[in-house]
Amino acid sequence: MLYLDTSAPPAASPMLLVHGSWHDGGCWSAVQQHLAAAGVRSVAPTLPGHETAALRYGVTHDNYVSCITDALDRMPTPAILVGHSFGGSVISRVAEVRPERCSGLVYHSAFVPLDGERVADSLPPDLVDFLEEAAAASHDRAISLPEALVRNSFANTANADVVERVIAKLVPEPHAPIFESLSLPSFLSLQIPAAYIACSEDLALPPGAFHPGQSSRLPHAELVEIEGDHESLFTAPERLADALLTALNALDLARRPRAPGRATSEA
Repeated sequence: MLYLDTSAPPAASPMLLVHGSWHDGGCWSAVQQHLAAAGVRSVAPTLPGHETAALRYGVTHDNYVSCITDALDRMPTPAILVGHSFGGSVISRVAEVRPERCSGLVYHSAFVPLDGERVADSLPPDLVDFLEEAAAASHDRAISLPEALVRNSFANTANADVVERVIAKLVPEPHAPIFESLSLPSFLSLQIPAAYIACSEDLALPPGAFHPGQSSRLPHAELVEIEGDHESLFTAPERLADALLTALNALDLARRPRAPGRATSEA
């Protein structure tokens, strides 16, 4: 586990925060407040199909990638891409499209799909069955997250008031992006430093699914472990912001050129 000073370095790279399934960009607002207090700029777009009254039928993973690529291109400098949960699949593909604009990648309880894989391939069979059945029963194939899952598996550390706030913010999730095969032919060869934030009380997937299951797919990624559940952006925003600052520092160190070592000889 990595422990670093959580103060932001001078001229820290801005962060582009990508939400996960059932969320929108506003779900990052509390985390953004803590990042701003530490001097780190951030933007948090809402992915297509995640606005309150959005049309969700026909939304694709490519739509997500285009949304975040456009946001990245509008930023004045390269940025660190942060993906929460499903957002990990999005930042991986954006990094392939715009590697020169990515200062680093941070995965927060996030999926790290392999080339040709679907996000659904990393889900337990019973959850896949639920997603398919819920989509089939929906007029636009969008899937609502059951309140029982929010209370027991996603925001399981929260009190009742926070859980209700989380539920009020969630939106139905377009079906297609979860089940699309994703093209990532060069992702593992990109020389972009990465970090993975793992939450010790995350019950959204079976134990070990996120870490080490997904985190181990990132060669040489820095690991930051915190106490928290899958909805830490709501239930522990200051702790999550500190973890992002820790990751930011680690990525900054990883980008610095190393001084050549002094040669030694043995008699």
